Amino acid sequence: MSNNTEALFAKFLDYLDSEQPLPEYLGEPPESANVFDPYQMVAEWTALRHELKQQGKLLRSTQDTLAQALEVTRTDQEQLQTRLEASQKQALATFEQQQEKLLKELLGIVDALDQACTYWQEELEVLSVTPNPKPAAQKSFWEKLGEWFAGKESQSAVSEKSSQSESLREILTSNQQGVELIGRSLLEILRQRRVIPIVAEGKLFDSQTMYAVGRETKTDVTENTVIKEVVRGYLWGDKVLREAQVIVATQTTGD
Repeated sequence: MSNNTEALFAKFLDYLDSEQPLPEYLGEPPESANVFDPYQMVAEWTALRHELKQQGKLLRSTQDTLAQALEVTRTDQEQLQTRLEASQKQALATFEQQQEKLLKELLGIVDALDQACTYWQEELEVLSVTPNPKPAAQKSFWEKLGEWFAGKESQSAVSEKSSQSESLREILTSNQQGVELIGRSLLEILRQRRVIPIVAEGKLFDSQTMYAVGRETKTDVTENTVIKEVVRGYLWGDKVLREAQVIVATQTTGD
């Protein structure tokens, strides 16, 4: 195959070197025409081919460099995205921890307000209890005589004591109502932040939301029913913010 190509190329050169008559339609050859050099054409073609090879190598090298740069950029973007997501998760976790701490502190204030209301309610109940007066028929002569001598002075002292008791009752009632109003407002703020009380009393014991601090024998109540709420529990969305501390009914007597 190689010998045929060389023979054909040799014939082509011989044809170019030979003088061939020009066709009639071409007329006289121009005086300024350049002499055709086949060797120069081959040399230029070879040089052009070499240049194309060099340009191809340069192009492939540039493509490889660009692909590497794009891969590095993609890796950097993935690492940056990973760090950004980790930073966002950490910031969110920190915020939730701080918010949870704040909500628990607010629950402590709610407990204190509830305790204050309970205390004042007990004091009002104590003030409302007055000793029954002794019937006049059961009083002795000396008791009646002492009351007669005491006269208006005794009545004035009783009236003053009654007035003081009534004034104290009004103060306690006013304070109790004010604290209850603050407590309701605080609970409403917590509710807006998805904090709601856990309904425990009268419900079956739930270990996910409740903590049993004691048991009490009850024959008329279903086993494991919450009969008393010692400390109120709260939910924060789907999360237990604070377990309810309860006393649970049992129908068996412990040893």
